[in-house]
Amino acid sequence: MSKQNEILATIETFLKDRNGENFQVSLESDLRKDLQADSVEFIINLEDEYQMEIPDKAIDEFNTVGDVVDYIEKRTAVH
Repeated sequence: MSKQNEILATIETFLKDRNGENFQVSLESDLRKDLQADSVEFIINLEDEYQMEIPDKAIDEFNTVGDVVDYIEKRTAVH
């Protein structure tokens, strides 16, 4: 499984826990319109899972699940 798919699976788990097992998530899913995932709880879960702090400026720029996945992938890449 690619790093991108792992991150997507983690996000999907968070959202399904909140919205039900049949909830559909994709990289193109809009965080606010489709997922109502602009909550503090969602961000805290991501920060805890990936042991990072996500600045408010970055959060404001997240529009889709793909934006979040890209952000986390870039910051967790082994250099």
